[in-house]
Amino acid sequence: MKIKQVRETPTEELLSQVKASQRQILEARVKKTASDVQTNPLKVRTLRRDVARMLTVVRERELQK
Repeated sequence: MKIKQVRETPTEELLSQVKASQRQILEARVKKTASDVQTNPLKVRTLRRDVARMLTVVRERELQK
């Protein structure tokens, strides 16, 4: 997700997307340890970065108020 898209998204929706992305990261980690099937490490990395972008925008909005 690009930063422009993140900034256009309402805060409540960002927080729900953060929770969903964190759930996906957790599921990928469990799959990685539970089986021999290779998961895509790039997907986990991009999810982590997306979460960081969303939380940064949420924090910026909190500081502006």
